[in-house]
Amino acid sequence: MKIGMGIHGAKRLNPNYLDYVRQIGATHVILFMPNGELLPSAKDGGVWSLEELKGLKKFYREKGLVVEGFENFDPKAYYKILLDEPGKQVQMDILKKNIEHMGKAGIPIMGYNFSIGACAARPMMPVARGGALSPCYDNDTAPIYESLPLGWAWDTQVLDNPPEGKLPPVSLEEMLQRRDWFLDEILPVAEEYGVQMAAHPEDPPVPVLKNAARILVTPQAYEEMFERHPSKSTCVEFCQGTFAEMGVDIYETIRSMASRNKISYVHFRNIKGTIPKYQEVFIDEGDVDMVKALSIYKECGYQGLLMPDHTPSINCSDPNETGMAYAVGYIKGIMQALHIDIETVEDAE
Repeated sequence: MKIGMGIHGAKRLNPNYLDYVRQIGATHVILFMPNGELLPSAKDGGVWSLEELKGLKKFYREKGLVVEGFENFDPKAYYKILLDEPGKQVQMDILKKNIEHMGKAGIPIMGYNFSIGACAARPMMPVARGGALSPCYDNDTAPIYESLPLGWAWDTQVLDNPPEGKLPPVSLEEMLQRRDWFLDEILPVAEEYGVQMAAHPEDPPVPVLKNAARILVTPQAYEEMFERHPSKSTCVEFCQGTFAEMGVDIYETIRSMASRNKISYVHFRNIKGTIPKYQEVFIDEGDVDMVKALSIYKECGYQGLLMPDHTPSINCSDPNETGMAYAVGYIKGIMQALHIDIETVEDAE
């Protein structure tokens, strides 16, 4: 298996930060939301340059890291598809070209979250060990039926000068139609060029948020997607924390998806509680037995990436990165205890 980190914003091109990633034991990275800051060609929703993608891989390799994939499209390059607006085919044609260039550059995973509300309604509260701040969800206080403003999508403002008003409610049937159109368009390209389209579950996994239906809120919803889109590129960005929040048997869910090679990579984090109320906590203090979970990945032959995803903020000069370092060390310790081979950068070549 591979030990990874997700990297956001300016940190994606910060050599000192990449040294930190390598120093704490990660070797593979998932880069969050390619945009013009990461790839100049992506500015204003442009096609990602093949040469820039190859250069990005080379830049990371020189820092001792492997670019395993990207996570989430820039909402400004994607919103017409999510909202089913005129011009969605233009955006889709660009996304398809991006996937083609990813495959040609040897970047095998595109994580995405087909959602209008995205990961919203999770305030930070002092719920983790020692009063560490961490995301929480409570259905009684969440803005379930509060629509986003016009000019917004994926809980992000996508128009510079949006009109007044709110987005209309979106039904489950409408969201499924939009998702199916998206996958019908992009999966043939992804399959041709060897890219996995890794669908993240809705976090929080509730049926409606921001007055828009949410699709992937149960394992059964994934089974429907697999049946409707039977491609080897139809995969899961397996956020273990989010699946645990659903209240499912997390161990059987891991076994079901890992045994069929449907998991592209794993957000390996822990939680307390389930919908309608839960708290994210440190990796070693939640409801899920992380050693048992990782032993099931091993049993099923999973060889992909494990990464921390979210972490409580530790009270120190760099709260988030200290928490990430703790989580990566914990993951590596379990892997060594379970005698799991850890892939190196050299192994990936």
